[in-house]
Parts: sequence; structure tokens; C-alpha cells
Amino acid sequence: MMTYIELLEKNRVLTCLYKIAQMAVDGTHSFDTTMQTIIELIPQAFEDPEKIAVGIQLEDKFYQTSEFNSSKNRYGKDIVVNGNVRGCVEVGRLNKGNVFPYKKKMYSIEEKNLMASTARKVAFIIERREANTKKVALEEQLRHADRLATIGQLAAGMAHELNNPLGDILGFAELVSTYPDLPEPVYQDLVKIVKSTLYAREVIKKVLLFGRQTQPCETKTNLNNLIEDWVEFFEFRCEKSNIEVLLDMDPNLPTVTGDPAQLSQVLVNIVVNAIHAMPEGGVLTIKTAIEAGGVSMFVKDTGLGIEEDIKDKIFLPFFTTKEVDQGTGLGLSVVYGIIKEHGGTVEVDSRVGKGSIFKIKLKC
Repeated sequence: MMTYIELLEKNRVLTCLYKIAQMAVDGTHSFDTTMQTIIELIPQAFEDPEKIAVGIQLEDKFYQTSEFNSSKNRYGKDIVVNGNVRGCVEVGRLNKGNVFPYKKKMYSIEEKNLMASTARKVAFIIERREANTKKVALEEQLRHADRLATIGQLAAGMAHELNNPLGDILGFAELVSTYPDLPEPVYQDLVKIVKSTLYAREVIKKVLLFGRQTQPCETKTNLNNLIEDWVEFFEFRCEKSNIEVLLDMDPNLPTVTGDPAQLSQVLVNIVVNAIHAMPEGGVLTIKTAIEAGGVSMFVKDTGLGIEEDIKDKIFLPFFTTKEVDQGTGLGLSVVYGIIKEHGGTVEVDSRVGKGSIFKIKLKC
């Protein structure tokens, strides 16, 4: 049978654990507030709370009571999340009045069990926090994909509607330009109309690619060969811009099923985008690698990088940070449309002032 002292101790521990459990399942407080509350609750489970200091050490942050650094004879338990140690919960005793309590037995079984339970509760809180973060990121990706799909359908519909009148403009302009005895200024104006119309049709072609309204010509394609076919063109462009080109291609890269012409356009669009991002020169790296379920192509630059607040907009058609006459804002949206049509994925990792990495993954 438990003694009165043992019952008091067990009651303190259970009360503390109950309060910590409430904090763990609550989820309405911020992570920092939850951790700070836990370290303030733990001393209440001990006989002399004023002589107890607590610290929670995580990978990127440390929470502690005011005198934790002065405590001695510490006892701790690892915080384990999904099999990985992510930190530690520690309790220490303060030498107040030059007398350490519990000389014979520094920590009781109940107190050790308390620390183990607290470590598990903190692990649960961390796991829930990371799960929520992943959920928010996934929801944003789904919203982004839905926006792109909707815009793609709208853009493709508009492109089809514009193709007919543009064809009429081009045809009539070419017809009129064949009339004899046209004044030179009129003829030059007609030439401008033809050029502008051809440019508009090229833009519409890109819009249709983004809207995935053109079917790819499926054949076996090796990304290494595709890159090698274009590397001379890239090197010529990059040499003029003081950009070094580096290739890091896996020689054992398997083929993918896709349209070589469209995949070439993906490569060209991303590389041109990278060149524009390095106005003062830099390094352009093109890499291929075998990854689970397929192959990946990486295009890395050491350029300006992409601002965080526009990173989720770069694949939208007509979105561009360039000057009005420097681009249509369709390059990356075309990349997105082609890769999605091929059943692949496009990812970007970018830091302002450090550069960007575009990753294209395709199934074998």
C-alpha cells in the first residue's frame, strides 16, 4: 500500500501530466506558447517546485525556465519523432540554500515516468505541427494546380477564338501586299502587319501548349541526347553573357516516352529563363539523374533568384517580371503545360541573390 507521501507525489505527477496532455491535444496555442507552458508545468510535479529547472532542447530552438543553466544533477529523456531523435526534455535541481533535496535518490520512478511521458507528448506536438504544415502546403499546391488548370482552359478557348480572325488578317495583308504600284510606306505597313500577326500566332501556339490542347508525339527520348543536341546553342548564348555552362549527366539514364520537340522546348525555355536571370554572368548547370519512378533534369543558375511572394505565380501565363518588350510571360507556363501533358512534375527552388533550380521529373 502506498504511503501518504507516495500518494501526494503520484497525485502531483498525474495532475501535471493531465495538464500537459490538455496542452498537447488543444492545438489552439502557438508552438512556442505550448513549449513554454510545458516547462512551467513540469516543476509542479516535484515536491519542491522552486528548486526545479526545466529545459526543452529542440533542433532549432531551446526553451528553458529562468535558472535552468544554474541547475545540476540533470535528468533527461529524448524526444523521438518517427524514429528520429529531435531533441531532449531535461530537468535539473537548483542548489537553493546550499542544500540539494533527495540526496539518496535524486529522482523517483514517478518523476522519471513523468519525463518520459512529457517527451512523448512533445514528440506528438511536433509531429502534429509538421503534419499540419505539410497539409497546408499540399492544399496550396492543389489550389495552385486548380488555378493553372482553369487558366489553361480559359487561355486555350481564347486562343482558338483568336486564331480565325488572325488568319483572316494575315491572309488579307499578304493579298494586299501583292497589289502592283503600292506606295512604299503602305507596303512597309503591310509588312509590319504580317510580322505582328505571325508573332501573335506564335503566342497563341504557346498558349495552346500551356492549355495542353496539342497532343504530344510519343516516342522514346533520352534527355541526355536532347541536352547534347542543344548544348552548342546554349554555350554560344552563354558565352556572350559571360555565363559558364556545366553538364552533369548520368550516363546510365533510361529513356522516357515523350515528344522530343516539346521536351526540347521545355529545356530551351528554362535555360533562356536562367540566362535572363544572370545579367551579370554566372554559372548554368544542367544535370540529369535517375530517381525513384523516373528520371529528372535539373537546370540550375546562380542568378537573381525569385522573390518568395511571386514564386507561386511564375507558371501563370502572361506573368513576367521582365520589361514589356522583353518577353510574353509564356515561357514557364508552356513548360508547365508540356510537362503536365507528359505526366511529369515541375518544381522550383529559389533564393533571392543565390539563384534558382528547376527540376523536371518524368516517368520512364
